[in-house]
Parts: sequence; C-alpha cells; structure tokens
Amino acid sequence: MELPRREPGDEFVAPGRYREIEQGLCQRRTLEDTAALFVYAFDFRTRVGPFVFFDKMLIPGAPLSMGAALRSAGLEKVRLVLQQWSPNIRPSQARIDGKPPELLMISSMQIHSAAAYELVRDARRMGDQRPLILVGGAKAIYQPWDFFDLAGNGGAEPDVAVTGEEFVVLELLDLLAEHRGPGETLRDAFQRVRREGLLEQIPGLVYRDSDEDSPPDELVHTGIQRLVQNLDELPSVTRSLDLFEPAHRRPTLARNAMSPRQLGRRAKVASLVTTHGCKFRCSYCPIPGYNQFTFRHKSPERLADDMRSLHDQTRINLFFGTDDNLFNNRDSIEDILTTLAKTEYRGRPLSESVSWATEATEFDVWKNRDLLPLAREAGLRLIWFGVEDMTAELVKKGQSPEKTESLFREMISHGIGPMPMMMHHDGQPLWSRGSLYGLLNQTRFLRKSGAFSFQVTFLTPSVGSKGFEQPYQDSMVFERIGGRPIEDRHFDGNHCIATHDERPWRKQLNMMLAYAAFYNPLGLLRDIFRFDDLWSFRLIHHSLGCLRTVRSLPRELAWIRTLRRGPLERSTAAPQPPVRFRFPAHVHPSLVHYELADTPARPVPRTELEIIEV
Repeated sequence: MELPRREPGDEFVAPGRYREIEQGLCQRRTLEDTAALFVYAFDFRTRVGPFVFFDKMLIPGAPLSMGAALRSAGLEKVRLVLQQWSPNIRPSQARIDGKPPELLMISSMQIHSAAAYELVRDARRMGDQRPLILVGGAKAIYQPWDFFDLAGNGGAEPDVAVTGEEFVVLELLDLLAEHRGPGETLRDAFQRVRREGLLEQIPGLVYRDSDEDSPPDELVHTGIQRLVQNLDELPSVTRSLDLFEPAHRRPTLARNAMSPRQLGRRAKVASLVTTHGCKFRCSYCPIPGYNQFTFRHKSPERLADDMRSLHDQTRINLFFGTDDNLFNNRDSIEDILTTLAKTEYRGRPLSESVSWATEATEFDVWKNRDLLPLAREAGLRLIWFGVEDMTAELVKKGQSPEKTESLFREMISHGIGPMPMMMHHDGQPLWSRGSLYGLLNQTRFLRKSGAFSFQVTFLTPSVGSKGFEQPYQDSMVFERIGGRPIEDRHFDGNHCIATHDERPWRKQLNMMLAYAAFYNPLGLLRDIFRFDDLWSFRLIHHSLGCLRTVRSLPRELAWIRTLRRGPLERSTAAPQPPVRFRFPAHVHPSLVHYELADTPARPVPRTELEIIEV
C-alpha cells in the first residue's frame, strides 16, 4: 500500500543536519579504516523489454549517491559493485585492501530481490566473521519484511533494512561510531545498541529485536523516514567515481577500483539527481507517497557543477536526470534551464559538450512548452513521458491525441526527442476500427507523430502505490502458473501476470506485436534518411529497439507458452507482512500502516483506482 505521510511540518530533516552528521563522522574518524562493500543487486532473468542494453550502459543513481555519502562521511575503504557488470562477486570472498568487508550494503529493486537474497545468504555463510548487513532500495522500502521471511527467502536475513535515503544510513553509522567500543566490530556495536533500544530513535529502520536464528515473531519498525529537503546538502556524486569495481566474472574483487576515466569508457550514461516529486497521484505510482507529497530539487548552480565535473572526470557526455516530473514546478525548471544554458565548459557552452535526458508528464511539458527553446539551449535532448493511454480510458493526466501530436512536433522542431511510455491494460484490444483505443492504433499514431522510442508495459500491481491491493481483491493477479509461484522478478511490467482475460497469453502476444510494429527494419530505414538535428539520437534508439525486440523474443515466447499451458491460480488478497511489527512509542499512529497476515486487507475505494483527472 501507499506509504503514509508524516505530520505536516515534520516531513523534512532539520536544515543543515545532514552536513552536521557528515562532519561529525569525519572528525570522529572511527570508521575511516572500515572496509565497506556496496552491491547493486541485479537479476539477469529480468533482461526483457525496453531497457535491455541500457541496463549495462547506465550507472544507476544508488551506488553513485551512496558511495559519495560514505566517502564524504570519512570511510576510505569503499568499493561499489554493479552486478550487471560483475555478476559473480561473493561478499564472502571479497577483500578490500586485503580486509574482508566489515559493512555490507545491498541495494535492490523488487524485481532483483532474488539476487539480493543470494548476496545476503553468501555473507551469512561467513559465520561470526560476517559483516554488518544493511539492505536498501525499493524492495526494502516497500516490503522490508520479505528480507526477514526465512522460509520464503531461504534464510537471507540482514541485520537491518533501511527504508529511506542516505540520511538514514548516516544516522545509523553516526550512532554506531558514537557507541563503538575499542576493538569492537561494527556488527557487535550494532547488536549492542539494538539491545539497548538506541536504534529506535532513527526513523526508517526495520530489524528483529533478538539474536535468535529462528524466524522472528516480531520486527521493530521505527517509522517513515524524514527527507533531506535541500538536495544541495548531499555530497557530489563525483566523490564516488573512483570506487567502482571493474567488469569481470570472478567471485573476488579486483585489487583496485576503476579510475574515473575507466568508468567513463565502461558506461555511456550516468544518472544524476535533479528533482524529486510529482503533483499527480496516479493509483499505480508509489512516487508521491515516497516523497511525502513534496517537491525537492537541486539548485541550478549545483546541477551545472555536477554535470561539468562528471564530464570532466569521466568524459561521459550523456546524463539521465532521475526526475519524477522535471516540469512539475515552473519556477524551479525555468531557473535550472536558464543556468544550464549560461554555463560554460572550457570557454564554450556546456550544452556543446554534454546532453541530458529526463522524465516529465505530457501535461506539464505542454503547459510550459514556451520553455522548450531554452531547454534545448540547456542541453536537454530527450524526455520520457508516462502517457499510458492516448484515449485517457485508463488514466486521465491531461493527455489527448491532438495535444500529443502537436507537442511532439514542437519538441522535435527544437531538437528534443519525445520518448512515450504506454500501458497495455484489460479492455484494450490489439486493434480497434475507427478509434485510437487499440494498442496497435496508438503505436502507429505515436510513430507517425515523431516518437523516438516506444515502451509498453502491462498494468501490473506496483508495490507502494495506493492501487496495489485492488487487483488482488479483484482476483486479477496470478499466484501460481503451472504450480510454480509468481516471483518478484515477474513484476517488471514485461510479463502479463494480472488480467481478467482467460487467455492471458494473447495480452503477451499483443505487446510483442506492438514492439514489432514500432521497431522494424522499414522504420529504421526511414530514420536513416531523416536528416535533422536529432538524427543520431533517433538512429541509436531505433537500432537498439530493433535489437531489443529480437533479443527479448525467446523469453517472451517462453512466457507465452507458460501462460498457455497453465493452469492459472489467482490471488484473492494482497500479500501482507507475515510477522507483527512493534513500533516505538514516539512513532505517530498515522505512520503505523502495515496490515498483518491475519488481518483482512484494507479495501481501496474504486474511484481512486480508475481515473486521475487534471
């Protein structure tokens, strides 16, 4: 379900508090010799659909930001591992400057949870010599209890699940550094402060309240995190550029991390935090709740400096802004674009050296389309849109065919490529006569309107969203197929796992045909001879799209066979925590939001799930 909101006025950390904790850790110097290993978990079985190839070309935001946070807090022995580059790394065999890691941090999306569980299991095989294990990322934020479900995950239990951002980790490290005794390991210090109840003062943690090896009967949840409001307080990600593990297939770490230039040769795109938050409250999206229904952004000067420094050190010239909706606020985006347009790099406009892409809503870009020329001057070249459905039958966010066509053509005239993202849902046919409702109708319309890329996913229950439970209650979600349970990796939007259709394999086939209609040799040939300012971007994305369509074909056909064979068993209730939670006394009742396994699922009003209007 959607994360609850803190009391008004209590959503944010006190201004300057992040820097205060960071400086305190540096001055204390207790952790400077602590070997810390950060692993970004990746399940290769999820390499289906629109992000194949890009998943290995992109540096995700989590390792960049967490590496910078650890380095800036005084930890000198840090290594960042991306499993998509180094899939066989084993924490039990890892050594940093000859030392086993004393701190293991694992970040995982829901679809990569199986890989995260295996990393935790491997670390626990070290017995008493194992590191303090922290898990974070989307899986820990929205379903932390799964890491403590010893029967369900094969005994992959961490010490603590972090359900927040860098500030929560720094608060935890600051507490451990303050109470750590001479010669005491970080894990020993953690167990002691936990027994003394000191962890309860840090919002954003979930952990068991005992040292037993048996499945826990109760977990302690310290409540919803407070957010750092001023993103400029966070350290620059350039602090982490020399901490990344080289790409290889060994279970052990390399002697040295990559240099920033080596990192730039390995990766083609770097993630960069620009803004957080969105004004819309779509039932399938967890973003507004996670951000406490607020909007945060970096200062224009800080953003320009990050781009300049990243390019200078790595030679990466394409950045992806990890925005939820860049055009959410007119004043902030106008300031950002104006500053970036005026920024110089080695005597020339920065936009001649770097380009960047981002996400926004069609509604907000249309409303601020007068800023498009300025955006192009600022180096913005691609915008991903969550259009979802051209006819607004599924969700209304101010989109329409006429507005889409007009906006796409205006963007292209200013040198900015539109990148629409769609949803295939129950009731939508493959083709419709005389309307745009059909999936192929919308695919061809977007192609003719000038879309550079095309992404279509199934409307799937999204953990952390307010509409998560309703599809389960409506018996749409498959629990088992052919006797095999649906796993987290299937919730990627590329597998049809939630539909009332008695022949769900047809929905999977529909999506394959839509991709083939957009990405094909004829379309690629047309793009080759369409010469304009965006020729290279268009050609690269269409070429990769054709390769992805072919690359995904075997796995999609295999899923179609699975759906056809069946039998299909459907869920009747959303998954709930298998254990009870204990909340410290200071946690406000409104932040106690979890249902328990023996409690009926909370009904969600139908009107919240069908239409979001602007």
